[in-house]
Amino acid sequence: MIEKFIISLTKKSERKLDKLILDNCPPILSLSRTKIQDLIKRKMIYDPQSQNALTLKTKTDDLEQIILYLDQNLQKILIPEDLDVPIVFEDNSLVVLNKPANMVVHPVKYSQSGTLVNFLIYKYQDKLPITYDKLRPGIVHRLDKDTSGLIIVAKTELCADSLIKQFKSRQVKKVYLALCIGNPLENLNKIISKPGINVLEDNILEVKTYIRRNKINREMMEVNTHDGKLAISRFTVQTVYDLGEHQKLSLISCEIETGRTHQIRVHAKLIGCPIFGDNLYKLRRIEDLDVEKTILSLWEGTRLRQMLHAHELSFVHPENGRSLFFKGNLPLDFSNLLSNLSKYKTRRACE
Repeated sequence: MIEKFIISLTKKSERKLDKLILDNCPPILSLSRTKIQDLIKRKMIYDPQSQNALTLKTKTDDLEQIILYLDQNLQKILIPEDLDVPIVFEDNSLVVLNKPANMVVHPVKYSQSGTLVNFLIYKYQDKLPITYDKLRPGIVHRLDKDTSGLIIVAKTELCADSLIKQFKSRQVKKVYLALCIGNPLENLNKIISKPGINVLEDNILEVKTYIRRNKINREMMEVNTHDGKLAISRFTVQTVYDLGEHQKLSLISCEIETGRTHQIRVHAKLIGCPIFGDNLYKLRRIEDLDVEKTILSLWEGTRLRQMLHAHELSFVHPENGRSLFFKGNLPLDFSNLLSNLSKYKTRRACE
């Protein structure tokens, strides 16, 4: 059944249509910004004066009301799916999972399948607390679709509230493993000349910048000196693989103090060592293309996803106050690639 809602746009703090609608939507509709964008694209939102469907480029200066249509039959049920998601730890308050690559954390509409939430609905039915909206039961943080690794899911409201506060106050320690093109320690002088990059003890590269969404390509994030949200990453080179002919890869651990969208991928590009397989943030240098060809030849020509894995998580248990630490196993594609690269290891990371 399609239901019609007339929404007055009384709050005018935002000029972008999707944000403006989100600010004025009644909470009972449980609409996220992504879901509103989907409704706009499906021509489910209209201007009552012109009777025209609105687009994401619609100017909002003179817009006083909108008509929004929702298919309530699609609003009721998330699809439960028995998916292969390893459980690392579980108790009555929370569960820590090792999310596979190529899996979205939560759907943007009820008909979507194959997400982590679809698995959670299969395993826990309707017992998880609603966090940000009904499409994200138990979700307190996220990983990119192609990023594998550890993710925490809350099983109680108390746990969800505590974990969200811990993430916002930067109390959760998050360490990722990334296979990057090049070796940043070979170009330290060039790298530290960029604003926001410093070398700490033990050759740890600290990157402290502001990140915002790219105004042309909305799928991308970018570093901006004055605008955006603060993002802090610390990179440590673990192993360097010398493939010959000036082709190198580095296994880098990255501790992030903040959790901005695409933060590690943006910062890895900034230090000149983009994550291998990351097509969105690749630098398109000749040497990068050569490295990709070499790796794909070792991998029998199969295209690899971005080699980024959420490897370690530390946080305080919301119920008993104990400090918890978890380390997630590398997925087979990542571990097999490192195994194939082992013969190219150099003796020291700085070589």
